[in-house]
Amino acid sequence: MIKVIAGYLLPEGTDPEEFWKYHTEVHAADCKKAYGPRLKKYTVNRVVKVLKGDPGFFALMEDWFEDEAALKEADKSLKSSIAASGKNMVEDFSSRVIKSFRVIVEEKVIEV
Repeated sequence: MIKVIAGYLLPEGTDPEEFWKYHTEVHAADCKKAYGPRLKKYTVNRVVKVLKGDPGFFALMEDWFEDEAALKEADKSLKSSIAASGKNMVEDFSSRVIKSFRVIVEEKVIEV
């Protein structure tokens, strides 16, 4: 299993509550449909309070896939899918955010 993390910052003037509703209700549904059964788990984490420093992002997304081959196929599907807005999925989301990144990470769960 692999985990992909993506983060993004909102353009100045964007209503955070409005965008959060769009992301969790509209964009998430579009992604789940486009990725299909290749997507094993999907979470969205919004920064609600900064305790120290500048995180440099509004939210982080975490997506789990069986392996990189499944991720590659899912990405192909995403790039060819149309969002609820009528635009290409990737273009639709990219046009709404700034300073984004996407990485594959290694997760180590530390028992407490």
